Amino acid sequence: MSGAEIPPDKQLDILHDHYKETFARVVLMERSRDRLFLLVIVLFALLSLEIGYPASFEGSVGSLSFAGTVIDLDALPLAALLNATWVLALAVVLDYCRKSIWVSRSYRYVHELEKTISPQLDAGDMYQREGHWYANNYPMLLNASWIAYVFVFPVILFVATIGLLSWELKRLDYPWFHKAFDVAISFVLLAVFVLYQVQPYIAQKIRDRRERRKDRTLKHRKRSTADSFPSVLASRQDRADDR
Repeated sequence: MSGAEIPPDKQLDILHDHYKETFARVVLMERSRDRLFLLVIVLFALLSLEIGYPASFEGSVGSLSFAGTVIDLDALPLAALLNATWVLALAVVLDYCRKSIWVSRSYRYVHELEKTISPQLDAGDMYQREGHWYANNYPMLLNASWIAYVFVFPVILFVATIGLLSWELKRLDYPWFHKAFDVAISFVLLAVFVLYQVQPYIAQKIRDRRERRKDRTLKHRKRSTADSFPSVLASRQDRADDR
C-alpha cells in the first residue's frame, strides 16, 4: 500500500506514535549522556589523583568484580592502573561525544516531525513543544549552560588531557612502555575532542563557503547572460537590415 492510499487519520496516528517513540528514545539517551558527563569528571579527577598522589593509591584500591571474576586491583602495578584509567576515560569520553551528537541530531528530527504533524491538527504551533515553544523567549541561563556543555566543557577536557599527560611524563618514573601507552591513548583522546567539536565546525564553514561561491557563480552567469542578450538581439537586427 502506498503512502497516498493511507487515510489521513491513519497517517496522523502513525506520525504521532512515531513521534512519541522517537522522543522517548531521545530522553533515554539524554539521561545516559548526562550520567556519562558526570563519570568523565570523576575519571579525570581520578587521573589527577593517580598522577599527583600515586602513593595514596598503593594498597587502597581494593578489588573489582566483573562477570563473576574478582580482580584484585591492589595487585596491579600503579603504572598499569594508570593505563587502565586512561583507557576507561577514553571509552567514556568517546561514548559521551557519540551520544551528545546523537541527541543533537535526533532533536532536529523531532522538530521536523512537529512541523509536519502540527498543520494536520490545525493547532498552529501548539504541537511544537520541543521546537517553537522551547526556543521561544529562550532564557539566558539555558544559553549559558548550552555554551558550557558544547564549548567550554570540551575545551577544559582538551586542556586537562594535555596537562595531565605532561604532568605524568615529568613527575612519574614509570617504565617507558607504560608512558608510551598513555601518550598514545591521550593523543586518541585529543583526536576525539577535535572530531567532536572542531571538525564539524570547519566542515560547516567549508560547506558555507562552497555555497556562497556557487551562488556567486550563478549570479555571474545570469548577469553575463542578461548583458549579452541585448547585443545578440542587436546583431540579429543588423543582419536583418543588411538583407
